[in-house]
Amino acid sequence: MNPNPNLNIAVALPAVGGGEVRGGRGSELGSPAPPPAIELNDEEQQVFEYLCDSLRVAGVEHLTAGMPLAVITRTFIDWIKASKECEEKGRSQTSKTGWSTPTPWADDEKRLKMELGQWLPKACLTIPSLARVRKDTGPSGQQDDLFSDLVNHGITSPGRK
Repeated sequence: MNPNPNLNIAVALPAVGGGEVRGGRGSELGSPAPPPAIELNDEEQQVFEYLCDSLRVAGVEHLTAGMPLAVITRTFIDWIKASKECEEKGRSQTSKTGWSTPTPWADDEKRLKMELGQWLPKACLTIPSLARVRKDTGPSGQQDDLFSDLVNHGITSPGRK
């Protein structure tokens, strides 16, 4: 139970990084903090905040998605590092006998890209997954208030004083 009944928890929750959620379509949505054990560095924290901000602006609830977003953040950063290594050192290596094989960092890049391809839709971070969620949840994307008609009737009742 909320100890302060006048506190609007959707507005009171800070955004990731201690800032406040900006106004707009997703202004009533809160974002999770990264899991405490993961200890994101500054670069990872920026990506985590970007993902949360994107979900807030899109109006996608993600308050309970701290762990998956942290995994996506780390995987994305690792993929960027592997991609840069591929650009700098190449994607394949040739042995003394002339046999060409992918470099270990090229294998990492490929694996990490596949992992991102699996994780991003699960976190509603792709256009098709966002479209599917919006289609399934309707335009408001919120649960219906089953008692709103009854409450409104009680509030507007002429006998109420």
